[in-house]
This record gives sequence, C-alpha cells and structure tokens, in this order.
Amino acid sequence: MITAHVVNAHNKHLYENEFDEFLRRRHDFFVHQKHWRPPSPDGRELDQFDTDAATYLLGIEDGRVVTSARLIPTSEPHMVSEVFSHMCERSGVPRRPDWAEWTRTFVVPDKRSTGLRGTLTQLCCAVMEYALDEGLNAVGGIQETYFMPHHGALKWRAEPMGMAREENGEWYIVAYIQVNEAAFASVRRILGIDHSLLVRRGAQLPFIESAHNLARLPRNPVRRD
Repeated sequence: MITAHVVNAHNKHLYENEFDEFLRRRHDFFVHQKHWRPPSPDGRELDQFDTDAATYLLGIEDGRVVTSARLIPTSEPHMVSEVFSHMCERSGVPRRPDWAEWTRTFVVPDKRSTGLRGTLTQLCCAVMEYALDEGLNAVGGIQETYFMPHHGALKWRAEPMGMAREENGEWYIVAYIQVNEAAFASVRRILGIDHSLLVRRGAQLPFIESAHNLARLPRNPVRRD
C-alpha cells in the first residue's frame, strides 16, 4: 500500500530526492513510453504547469516513488485551459479555485495491475482524500478514455466536458469527478482500508489559496507533521 506525500512550493525542499525521482519517472513514462514529448537532456520531464500553484501527491512504497498526481486549481492556467479548451464544447473550460486539474499520473511498470485494488486505485483514494480535506468540489481534466470505466468501477461520477477525441492514435476526453464523502467511502471500501493514505510534512499551503495568494499567505503556514 502506498503512502501519498503532499508536496507543494513550501515543503518541496523536504523531498529533493523523491521529487527528482518523480521527474525522472515522468520522463520515462511520458517521453519514452507514451512519446508525448521530446526527450530532455537531463532526463527529467517538466512543463509550463509545474508552477508554485501546483500540488503533487507522490505515491511512495518501499522507499520509491511508484505513482503520482499533479493538482492545479482550474482558476490558474492549466492543461485544459491552455491546450485542450476545444474539448470542452459541452460545458466550457472550468475556471474555479475549488476544481482541480489532475494530471501527470503514472504507475511504474511492476506496480501496474488489472485488479481494482492496485496502485492506481490507491492513488485515486489519496487524491479523493486530499480533495475532501481541502474543500474541493471536483478533480479531473484531460485523460485517456480507458480511465472512465475505472471511475465507474469506483462508483465515482465523472462528468464529461465535451466529446472524446483521438490524439496521436489514442482517445482522450476532458472529464471531472465529483468530490464527496460517498466517493471517498466507496474507494476505501474497495481497498479495504479505514486509515489515511496522506502524509503531510512541513508547511502546507491551502490548495484553494495556492495560486495568486502565495504572497499573502502567513509567514508560518500550517504544519502537519
């Protein structure tokens, strides 16, 4: 079972090694496996959305990063607003601080499972737990369509923003998942757990305030060690 470490602009220095491993695993997945981006000379994958507004959940098991999620308030520039707005023809591009775009998820090859209690579902549980903790109402964004049946298996309600489209031989859709206690209880029940998967070390930025309000945050943000 993973533990999901919450990493933000204020506590990233506590995770230098883990964050570097995360960027290298991103490079392996999104560059070498998915061929979404050209190779980087330093073997790390970063894009224009890796800003101080981003919060990362690093799924760690047996001392290594095995999965991840990047969450960005949709009130900030995000992948859907800047790249895939044309795929929101049904509902428009969401631009709300209480909606999070969820991107840059991978699972290392030896932890990929066809079962519903595997690493991907554990990460989903951690994302839902974090979203509830932070008072969010939805999480989602651009995703491969094969994630939609997985959401359904978790008893999650995912609302498409538009039609699915083919990009580079794969099918994608923009969809957002409702955040609520029932969704969290459902995924916990599937995993058979009743304990938190989140680890919060050091300074914690309230997610909804993490975009334009960074300069206005207290000098000593809340700590949850």
